[in-house]
Amino acid sequence: MLLNGSGGMQAKGPGVDGRAVPATPGMLLEITLERRREGKIETMAPGHVFQNGDQFRLRLKSHYNGYLYMMDQGTSGRFATVFPAADAGLDNRVQMDKEYFVPAGDDGWFDISGPAGFDVLYFLLSPAEIARPSAASFVAPGPISSMRPRCNDKIFRARGECMDSTAGPAAIPEGQPLPAPLSPIAGSASRDITVSKKDGGPVSVSGGTGAPLLYTFRLAHQ
Repeated sequence: MLLNGSGGMQAKGPGVDGRAVPATPGMLLEITLERRREGKIETMAPGHVFQNGDQFRLRLKSHYNGYLYMMDQGTSGRFATVFPAADAGLDNRVQMDKEYFVPAGDDGWFDISGPAGFDVLYFLLSPAEIARPSAASFVAPGPISSMRPRCNDKIFRARGECMDSTAGPAAIPEGQPLPAPLSPIAGSASRDITVSKKDGGPVSVSGGTGAPLLYTFRLAHQ
């Protein structure tokens, strides 16, 4: 899958002021997956399996003060910095009770295309600003994953919607290697997270206090 978006992520509030931001106990971020089809915006479950031609965005609500970094490992093998980025805005500060969009703006949507599989979005949250990834985009070495989304038959029969239970937010196992541009800035980030899901609503991911927090969001695509 290729994430080709217009615009970027912008906060509806003040920008970075250069000062370190104190950690908030429980670095909680609400993530809502939205799809646009025929002019209509719908909230999708984290496990929804998208199709080529679909458009999606992420609606985020922060419950802490800090900085957000997002990277994507696509099904084509390409790794890209999603945010902050030149075309997405360089002010990546997030503030408590503020909403953010990736990409930003009413016309900021990602187009889904490319090989079937799972895009892996890496979320790195930090109470203070840290160094940014050195590479904006590169093809990662090694074989491409052959994993493909599989519909939950029970849900499909009941709702007519393809859902894969392995999609959505997930912890990164201790010791699992990280993509080369991410590893230097992740440092000793915590991988211990708590995930809370609501039917028809956002999925909440929390964890950490003073250290950066690192986890993934797997986006399924047929």
